[in-house]
Amino acid sequence: MRRVVELFNRCLDECDEPNEARIAIVDFLDPLVQIASDCVSYFHEYTSERDATEAWPNLSENINQQLATLDSTVKHVSDISNFSKVNKDRQVKSLSSRHALLPDVEEPGVFPNRILPFQRNRRFYGRKEELEKILRYLKPASEEVETPSFRTYTIYGRRGVGKTEIALQFAHTNPGYYDAIFWIQCETSVAIRQSFTNVALSLNLPGAAKDGHHEENLVAVRKWLKTTKKKWLLIFDNAESDQIIRPYWPVGAMGAVLVTSRKYYNFAKDESRKGDTVKQFTAKQSWELLLELLGDEWKKADKEGTIPQSEIIAAKNWLEQLEGLALAIQQAAINIKNPSIGGPTIAKTYEKFKERMKTLPPRHSSPRSASEVPLDALWDMTFSSLRPHARILLGVLSWLSPDSIPVDLFLPRDQSVLNGSLAFCKQDQVDTHHPTRLSIVNTLTHSPAFDEAIKELLDRELIKRDNRLYSIHRVVQEATNYHDEEDLQDSFNIASRLTYEAFPKKIDQPLFKHWAICQTYIPHGVFLSKKFADHAKYGKLKSTPVFLKLLSSCAWYLYETADYDVCKRVLETAVTACEDRKSLLYAELQNTSGSRYYNLNQLGDCRKAWEDTRRIRKELLPHDDKQMAAIYNNFGNLELATGNPKWATENYDKAIQIWVAGGDDAADQLALTHLCIGRVHTLRNNIEEAMRSTSVAEALFLHTTGANKGFMANVHYAYGNIYMKQADLPLAWRSYDECLKIGLATMPLHPITVAAYYSLGCVEFSRGNNDPAKAWLDKARTIAELNSPMRDDGPVARILWKTSQVLEAKASEPSLKQAEYVQEADELRKRAAIARAKLLRSGEGGARGFLREDDAVDEEDEEDDYDILVPLFYR
Repeated sequence: MRRVVELFNRCLDECDEPNEARIAIVDFLDPLVQIASDCVSYFHEYTSERDATEAWPNLSENINQQLATLDSTVKHVSDISNFSKVNKDRQVKSLSSRHALLPDVEEPGVFPNRILPFQRNRRFYGRKEELEKILRYLKPASEEVETPSFRTYTIYGRRGVGKTEIALQFAHTNPGYYDAIFWIQCETSVAIRQSFTNVALSLNLPGAAKDGHHEENLVAVRKWLKTTKKKWLLIFDNAESDQIIRPYWPVGAMGAVLVTSRKYYNFAKDESRKGDTVKQFTAKQSWELLLELLGDEWKKADKEGTIPQSEIIAAKNWLEQLEGLALAIQQAAINIKNPSIGGPTIAKTYEKFKERMKTLPPRHSSPRSASEVPLDALWDMTFSSLRPHARILLGVLSWLSPDSIPVDLFLPRDQSVLNGSLAFCKQDQVDTHHPTRLSIVNTLTHSPAFDEAIKELLDRELIKRDNRLYSIHRVVQEATNYHDEEDLQDSFNIASRLTYEAFPKKIDQPLFKHWAICQTYIPHGVFLSKKFADHAKYGKLKSTPVFLKLLSSCAWYLYETADYDVCKRVLETAVTACEDRKSLLYAELQNTSGSRYYNLNQLGDCRKAWEDTRRIRKELLPHDDKQMAAIYNNFGNLELATGNPKWATENYDKAIQIWVAGGDDAADQLALTHLCIGRVHTLRNNIEEAMRSTSVAEALFLHTTGANKGFMANVHYAYGNIYMKQADLPLAWRSYDECLKIGLATMPLHPITVAAYYSLGCVEFSRGNNDPAKAWLDKARTIAELNSPMRDDGPVARILWKTSQVLEAKASEPSLKQAEYVQEADELRKRAAIARAKLLRSGEGGARGFLREDDAVDEEDEEDDYDILVPLFYR
């Protein structure tokens, strides 16, 4: 912490933007205060050594999160210091125009346009002052009076206090001010990407697609937000992570953003951002809300003064313990009205509540604080009254991503997946024990018992339904308790089994062809991973082979789609949970981990992971198994990236022998290895051999995946590099352009797409076309910074350096902006050099070119210095 504070003070000394500096100081002090207050609470609440030890992991995680926030603030101030005010304004203006859609005669979508998760709550109570504050700030300005602006407002407070309900009420009661209102789920990067896909489809944007195009949809929505004349409102719900939100923030747009969060964090460092804490209801408001929820008879009795004093006293005492939380008061009203739980009086229900507090079962995750006891007792009253089938379903739903749970999870074609506690969900009751009995009919209709259980949960307002999707409040998930550890384990196993059955399996083949299905179920795999990690800390949960196989497939999908941060978290959970460190499953997890490290250019860590994989597979598999070929191919890539082409070729040759013996089933993998061999020849300037190997890879991919999909982007990129070696700029341009077309169509934010944009910029620079070169590099930088919003990684550093070269060339041309170009080039070059030094210190770099004829440092050597910061596939 001391190191970060010292660095922050140095950055402040160099910052000449006083408003930004003041905001940064607030952002910096907030985590410091949070760490201190968390520590104070820790020392007060956990006085015994045992309690302190059990609670320490949570505190440690919170401290690390706050330290990460401090680092982010330091980087922000450093960025401000590196740019003059003029350059900063130009940068924002540039961000607004990049990738701009050509204006159409008419908007492609239909307006007004709304995407909201729930209907208006007709029983919404109070919050008039909060709603007025939001409207006052987010209300669009009159075009005659004031120019449009970008406005953000954050409502923050405790979970269960009603933040989401307030945002929803604001959206439903102020539709006339906005042409478009869109709800963005922000709990995970997976959820937020899906939200932007929904927006793109709703707006009918050119190129918008439901399956396999989350990143492209995101880019299209960002363009629309920046270019449209429509008045729009985005609602970012449950925005808790700066790392998740930053890439999706509408920088340079003119509109309104409403944020709900448990903390007041300035995600965009917006000087004009406003916000307010959502306070718990007062005693008077809590009583009024309870009466509203109990119904007209209770309100009438209160008005006439006929409610017995005993009822009023019981209600006031109970409400005080519920601390004015709207969701808790709502559930208390449901319990009072339900004779099977409490009722028919408040006093009798309150007595049962007090009894429940005394007999409350322990939590199986984190220890329960004193303030959580009344809330958990309230929920336990509700859960205990559920019939067995509803209780089982609730337990399973609590392990799944809360916002969008498809009913199809509970309708597997293989009905044997439902054996055990979920047998009541089976539609096919004939030969249900047979593991291979499959029927598409089973995926269409529910069993009567399943419908009854769902209805009970809906009636108790524990879940919500939208067509074939269910949602569950996070508070309900957190409060769901289990009879014992066996019950906890069983519900976890069921959720894992259902998700595993639905998620495509990685069996010796990439998942590319199944991305559309993966996107539906990846939120649940990631959520299961997180929930397992939370419970496993306390030794209350054990992993299963099915769970580990699920995480293995999820991690590989996340790797394929370049979602490296989430992939890392899933892998950490899986590796920790895998007890057999000599199993093939552990080898597969390490293989994915090494692949992730490789694509991040962290080659030392990559080698360690792949060595584990190779050792285990050699011990357990025949020498000609396909998995052996895969690890040989991987080591070929690693040796090539670290400057050992001879060893790389030896590994590739071993892989090819196995792939060839595998026949058509191994055609994709054989094509990849030929592509890698072509790369070796390209680096050695063996152009004829490079062209021959790349042509073989192309022919194989054309027969397996088609002309405009997947790895064909890598084939065209390889051709582009070969032509660049020959200085054949027209053919290089054509090849990079073909690569870009495939990238934009299937994976617009993938590193291969960034590399294609970058290479097109290099071709134009070699032609002497500086303005087009700068435009292509700007597009590459936009996507690269979207992929790495918190730091300058290798691709960003390389783009910054190349852009500085282009600007230096522009500065040599007669122009009124010569001084401006020189200054910007100097700033970018310095920023690139700093990033390069940091990356090399952290081990993120490959070997320099191994074909140099002398040690002279020239422009080509400098290019090599930045190329090694980029993973080998994208150089």
